[in-house]
Amino acid sequence: MTATVRVEAADAPVILDADVVVCGAGSAGLGAALAAARSGCRVALVERWPFFGGNATAASLGSICGLYLRRGNDIEFLGGGITREWAEALSASGMGVGPVPYKDTAVMPYVPWGYKRLADRLIGGEERITPLLHSLIAGVVRSGDAIAAVVVATKKGFRAVRGRVFVDATGDADVTYHAGCPWEMGTAGRLQYPSMQFYMQGADVEAAFGELRTLADKIAAAYESGSYDLTRSAGAAIPTMRPGEMIGAMTRVATPSGEPPDGTDVFDLTAAEMRGREIVEEAARFLRNEVAGFASSFLQDTAVTIGIRETRHAVGDYVLGFDEAAACVKHDDGVAASAWPFEFHTEGAATRWEHLPAGDWFEIPLRSLIASGVSNLLVAGRCISATHEALASSRVTGVCMAVGEAAGRAAATCVATDAAPADLDGVKLRAELVASGALRERA
Repeated sequence: MTATVRVEAADAPVILDADVVVCGAGSAGLGAALAAARSGCRVALVERWPFFGGNATAASLGSICGLYLRRGNDIEFLGGGITREWAEALSASGMGVGPVPYKDTAVMPYVPWGYKRLADRLIGGEERITPLLHSLIAGVVRSGDAIAAVVVATKKGFRAVRGRVFVDATGDADVTYHAGCPWEMGTAGRLQYPSMQFYMQGADVEAAFGELRTLADKIAAAYESGSYDLTRSAGAAIPTMRPGEMIGAMTRVATPSGEPPDGTDVFDLTAAEMRGREIVEEAARFLRNEVAGFASSFLQDTAVTIGIRETRHAVGDYVLGFDEAAACVKHDDGVAASAWPFEFHTEGAATRWEHLPAGDWFEIPLRSLIASGVSNLLVAGRCISATHEALASSRVTGVCMAVGEAAGRAAATCVATDAAPADLDGVKLRAELVASGALRERA
């Protein structure tokens, strides 16, 4: 039996009232906050890190996935709205370049610093948004079947943020969890492995670029031979467009027993962060010794944190499944889309890819953004109501931002009409997203 101590009840001062409270300022939360604010709502944007961007900045992903639709050699944006605005702003600032063909799709390599500063400018420039950084979701206050406030842990203790509608964009379904709503950890216990990204400085990027097409084969050969203690049999080194700098994306972090760590467990997270730094050193040694352009490079640092791909996700009244996503089903209430392949960092050391039919996409229904158990909670990003398999496509950055925009618009509609998310007309919301250019017209 686990020992316990009694934590005394205490009043949490209310530091902010808002129409919409967006919890988590990763790509999904940024999309939700901007969409709700531009729809006229007062928005509180609550974030545990001291900066915005989530995995795109804290985990230094290096490339934005899920932006594009590829048909043969033709590559175009899958959708518009805030996601396209974001990508084009990165490109205009010299902090992103795309589309870059990758497998049967395309990506946008970007500079995490540029992503971070773009978020500062867009969030800071929107007067209806009040951001709260250094604010960890630590609890939920319910009033009947509704959430009245979220409780955040700050340096001054617990504080409360009240709102009318809440969006859980924490990635780990923290609001869903604290509100007592249904959730799953993966599906049937299955989880994606996380990775630790790292920065190499002083590389000859031009020479290294010539090696990128064969890098995956070199990693696989080194893994199979055991000449290096690598943790993945594939991976990439991503140029950031800054002189001498590349991001290493070639690690897989596991527990000592070989299982994916639980990204909501403090012991697993602590061990995973330390293990991540350990395996990065070996990956950097491999690059310096075996890959052209890296001989004089050095490991500058890892990302701020390990890159978690999957933990808890909500179980709503509708759970998006793999079969319908793989068949590119378009829902009547489809409010966001994905053309990204199903990318599984699961069994073994290889990444398993399952591709969608060429030139097609599936849609994420509004129903998968509505949490069960309370009347005023929407979910966005990688904690939507979807299976482990469906999330292998929908969890990527570009898709998360599009889902966030849909959640933000839905929340704003709830505020304007005094409706619950479950009572929204998803067909009407979809039509509005299509009319504004945020969602692609169907063929």
